[in-house]
Amino acid sequence: MSPVFPVVASHARYRAAVAELPRSTWHAETAHGAVVVIPGEGAWWEELLEAQAAGASAVVVSHPQSIPASAQAGLVGIPVVVERPHLRADAAAEAVRRRQETPATVVTVESAAPSGDLDPVLRDGIRWAEVLAGGPLQAVSGAIPAEGGMALLEARPPMAPDPVPVTVLATVLGRTARTGLLRVTALGEVRTVVESDGMGLENSLTTSTESGSTHAPVRYEGSARLALRRAMEAASKGAVLPDLGELLADQLVVAGLRQEHKQG
Repeated sequence: MSPVFPVVASHARYRAAVAELPRSTWHAETAHGAVVVIPGEGAWWEELLEAQAAGASAVVVSHPQSIPASAQAGLVGIPVVVERPHLRADAAAEAVRRRQETPATVVTVESAAPSGDLDPVLRDGIRWAEVLAGGPLQAVSGAIPAEGGMALLEARPPMAPDPVPVTVLATVLGRTARTGLLRVTALGEVRTVVESDGMGLENSLTTSTESGSTHAPVRYEGSARLALRRAMEAASKGAVLPDLGELLADQLVVAGLRQEHKQG
């Protein structure tokens, strides 16, 4: 029988997700032994450390905006799930599976968002690029200031003879836009296209081979419920999750893109 975890959450999406998982969770008011959901606004890093000190079993950080300069993944000793608006863990795993170990030769990241929301969209695009290219990214040239821009990066997959070029294009939308848009394309013998409007329900995933194109089935599970399930599974197994470290690494890449890089 799977363990049952209390959940501390104030956001309506997460309270609805708890109601959808009656056999594995229930609402709670105290952090001890619970999965604690923290909105990713303001000083969310401090709230994360407070939840850990209070005995939380796991933490979910929902849609982190800015990231404190003092944030360090190594300071956290409990599982942390990061709910990212343009990146779902299940969709990322599905994208890799459908490529069937076929390497990408080029990856493009096209993003558009209001100026104040550009960093979170770029972070998710950077993570998708690393997933599809198969290795960490390093900036080569270009910059993406507040008004948008273009940059060239390289991914270096382990054991690959050559780096994979990654082009990142960012466009700033008007202030009336409600959400960001993201499209990531990985080219090669297999073509993968990921599209997201940031609404949190799904990432549209298309895989094309010489046999034709296929679309991944629509996932009707909301990202809040997915995040809770991942947190509870990790807590029950004592598993270490990569989410927080990946978020911090992606932020470092984005911070670098905000500055001009000289070729070579």
